[in-house]
Amino acid sequence: MAVKGTSQDENVHLHALYEDEPERLRHLNAMQTVAGRIGASLEEVGKLYELVLKGFKRNARVKDFLPILVSRKVEYVLSVRRGKSRT
Repeated sequence: MAVKGTSQDENVHLHALYEDEPERLRHLNAMQTVAGRIGASLEEVGKLYELVLKGFKRNARVKDFLPILVSRKVEYVLSVRRGKSRT
């Protein structure tokens, strides 16, 4: 997911985050789910999601669970920012 308003170099960097189109779509689906669950914009979720994903990918040996792990982290961070606790 390329975030609107980014430079061409940043777009290339973000696209390098995903190994292929199916992986990008899995993560986009996870972003949309988080945005819907917490009532945030896809852009807000997407920016944080990709930052968290980049950090998680650096150390991940098994990448199958990254959408779940990253989604939980993003949802938690955004909930804390909004002053809501997760239940």
